[in-house]
Amino acid sequence: MGMYVTDGGYIVSASPYTTTDYEVEQTIAFRDYLEANGIQLIYVNQPTKYVDDDLLKREFGVETYSNRNADKFLERINGAGVNTIDLRVCMKEEGLNVYDLFYRTDHHWTTPTGLWATQKIAEGLNEYCGYSIDTSVFDEKNFIRKDWKECWLGEQGKKVARTYVGLDDYTELKPNFETSYTFKRGDGTTFDGIFDMFVDETVYNTENDVYENQSWHYSYSRVDCINNKVKSGKVLLIGDSYSFVTQPFLSLQVHEVDSIILRKKEEDFNLREYILTNGYDTVIIAYAQFMLGAHDDSSSSNYDMFTFE
Repeated sequence: MGMYVTDGGYIVSASPYTTTDYEVEQTIAFRDYLEANGIQLIYVNQPTKYVDDDLLKREFGVETYSNRNADKFLERINGAGVNTIDLRVCMKEEGLNVYDLFYRTDHHWTTPTGLWATQKIAEGLNEYCGYSIDTSVFDEKNFIRKDWKECWLGEQGKKVARTYVGLDDYTELKPNFETSYTFKRGDGTTFDGIFDMFVDETVYNTENDVYENQSWHYSYSRVDCINNKVKSGKVLLIGDSYSFVTQPFLSLQVHEVDSIILRKKEEDFNLREYILTNGYDTVIIAYAQFMLGAHDDSSSSNYDMFTFE
């Protein structure tokens, strides 16, 4: 099934080679369009569960190009002047171990990693887009932490079985300070609430069958919102499933944050028209690096993720 289990029940997958030509062409053209309309762009590279492509070759005799594809793509768009944040570089600078940042049995990063990544994105908004975010807000000391041990089974783990890889731990984080939001429904109506409404705690049920239980990663929600306590910033986050635990945290320091996942949009959806209509000052593309090359395979669910036209 394209999954390989390393020591300790840590599941990884391989990525095929890609030229990155399509992704580079689309990203640069999209940046040019946004700039022509006074809108800023940041591209965020979200790492996969390993930062050394030789890992799979050494342990399983399998070739993967995940990190080499990302290196090539980022070098090319950087050369064209696109503002980028490579979270692998941030990890290296801080001496972080990639294995501590992801679930063992799921391809997603943990909630604390999502918070850490949000801090790096906020630093990029300050550096590249003229924001003045107090990035210390994203320090974990400002959040209430709740931990569960051996409590859930990730999407990958369900395929290879609990008896093989065991169960994963989970951490919930919610701010320990007052929040006030206006949340936007898909039908155009709104409702008021606090940060806690991003989190569906009914998911944290340890009595349920782990094969039937909803993924604990998706207990956090991507909900378009207005932070009533922050006065500036209107961001569109073009993301993937990693963004379920970054959009809520990013909203703590940006007045308005909306998000979309392009693979879920209707065929007639016009991204550029949507951006202009809604008046965003900044667009963030935040993709797991295994999205690179998806356009090489028309049957891939991620085929349109880099189609920004």
